Amino acid sequence: MHYEIILNPTAGNGKAQKTWNILRPTIEGQLDYSLHQTSYAKHEAFLAKKISANSNKNTVVIVIGGDGTLHNVLNGLIKAGAPLPLSYIPTGTGNDFARGYGISLNPEKALQQITSTTEARTITIGHYFESIKKEEGFFLNNIGIGFDAAIVSRTNSSSTKKRLNRIRLGSLSYLSKAFGVIYDQQPFQLTLQEQNHHYIFPKAFIVVATNHPYLGGGFQIDRSANVGEDAINMVIAERKNWLLTFWEVIQLARGKLAESRFAHRFHAKKLHYSTTSLEFGQIDGENMGNRFYDLTVNTSHYQFWQDPLK
Repeated sequence: MHYEIILNPTAGNGKAQKTWNILRPTIEGQLDYSLHQTSYAKHEAFLAKKISANSNKNTVVIVIGGDGTLHNVLNGLIKAGAPLPLSYIPTGTGNDFARGYGISLNPEKALQQITSTTEARTITIGHYFESIKKEEGFFLNNIGIGFDAAIVSRTNSSSTKKRLNRIRLGSLSYLSKAFGVIYDQQPFQLTLQEQNHHYIFPKAFIVVATNHPYLGGGFQIDRSANVGEDAINMVIAERKNWLLTFWEVIQLARGKLAESRFAHRFHAKKLHYSTTSLEFGQIDGENMGNRFYDLTVNTSHYQFWQDPLK
């Protein structure tokens, strides 16, 4: 196999570059590879397209970076029309896909999961179309509107994330912003269509369509979600009085919100939902902006060249 490595050296506040420095001697001694480094925002999508134009069927793309880097590479490969098998060495803040798929957070072990693989594994990914702005793409983790997206927006624009990354506590940056969002995030109306059923949630607060259990650096939004299952899970919780809303957030932090009486849970191949107000959105931990949403989410599939942890 030939390995095309896409490295985002700034991911995890420089953790990706340090990881590459550690892995480089092993990779040079074992693998036939080429290295590509990002130098600006979303550069990895351009690199993915470039790689796909000059590759063959024996090529695997290794991403060294965070969930955002992996998201951009995936979309770049698919849009180029050459979906080369992916593998991932997680070095970001959240690393939620690694948890959901079963990739070690130890770089050496994650590399071993790649090099010991003999056959690609097909997993479920999410596909979305946002009809207002005519946006289309794919996601590996989740799409969130409301509470978690507001946290992502505040976290990604704060210096707290960088400080916590330096001491390897980056996932706490999400939690540090959650309490402020509880006070500020207002409920909104959400309309959902699932098959022939229509639902209206007048006070939606947490809205997450997810491909696996994790978001926000290891918090579990729905423990039943699975990348090996051809379905997307959706969890919706409405804002109650202050105490009950606080309890909902605690249940989310404990990984029990989806199973509680406060949540509405859906499990489907296709979901269509929309808002009637400007709301924050996030996709794979990246900001989608503060806007109206009219989203159709459905399943798609992709090949990974990496044996999951057992």
